[in-house]
Amino acid sequence: MIVLEPTREHLLTVREVADLIGVTEGRVYQLLWDGRMNGIKINRRAWLIPRSEAEKFLARDSKVGRPRSKLPQISN
Repeated sequence: MIVLEPTREHLLTVREVADLIGVTEGRVYQLLWDGRMNGIKINRRAWLIPRSEAEKFLARDSKVGRPRSKLPQISN
């Protein structure tokens, strides 16, 4: 049995966090599994994430996910 301690912080689902920080749900799961984002695991795939954790990623200068590939350079 999981006992959640009372908190005044708003908890978000993985989908809400993904939409908020602009990544896929899979990337949010990866961040949680890697310990780069804190959350509360409810069951096998369900997590609740404090809003402050998502806001940490919004405050970062760099992007969270893998950078997009560059457009091919045309040589002269």
